[in-house]
Amino acid sequence: MKRLLIFILMMALIVSGCTTRSYDSNMELGKSQVEEENYLEAHEAFELAYKEDQTRETKELMELCVLLADGMKKYEEQDFEAAQVFFEDAAAYKANHEKGKLMVQKAIGMSSEAGEASAEPVEDTEAEQSRGESEDPTIESEEEDKPVEAPATSKLADKGNHESNKDSDKTLTKAQAENLVKDYADMENYPQLQIQYDREDEKGDYIFQVFEMANDSKGSGHKATWGWYGVNKKTKEVYELM
Repeated sequence: MKRLLIFILMMALIVSGCTTRSYDSNMELGKSQVEEENYLEAHEAFELAYKEDQTRETKELMELCVLLADGMKKYEEQDFEAAQVFFEDAAAYKANHEKGKLMVQKAIGMSSEAGEASAEPVEDTEAEQSRGESEDPTIESEEEDKPVEAPATSKLADKGNHESNKDSDKTLTKAQAENLVKDYADMENYPQLQIQYDREDEKGDYIFQVFEMANDSKGSGHKATWGWYGVNKKTKEVYELM
């Protein structure tokens, strides 16, 4: 019996050591990818570390990586308005760890750059070139005599429809939905609570579990569910699942 207990203790130590090494190596890999601004690769490494040990630092870095990766993607596609939304969300994130704070500072800088880029007017190079080449006063006078066409109502309507469609396409991200649940559940006043994304249901809503880690009489930890919450992507409505 004594030998069996010793064997079990040895196996537990081995498994614990392997888990710690795996967690540490993935965290180091993720942080090095953050320094190189490879946020997608960093997120994958932090996700592997989170599976080994669900720490607050790992969760923080995962969420910031998602926001920065999405923002960088939109920025490269020159969709500066959408990029600014992601960067602003990351800039407003309450980071508590050194690497997370550096990522927030990066988001603040990129938010400013995206805002400036979206505010820049689009230059009509062909029109500028045409005006520069037109040096004949006779041509200029003929063009001045031409009546100015009034803007077509249909074009204005199309522009309005386009802007409306663009706004409707901005569905809620997973990280934004998680922040809404945190506010809804007042998690800021309950530091022992944790939140974890579970799935996307048949309606397309995000589903989250809010829980706390509890220890039983034997010292082993387990999740004690606080509640299940859903978030509608379009309306941003947070509701409790029965």
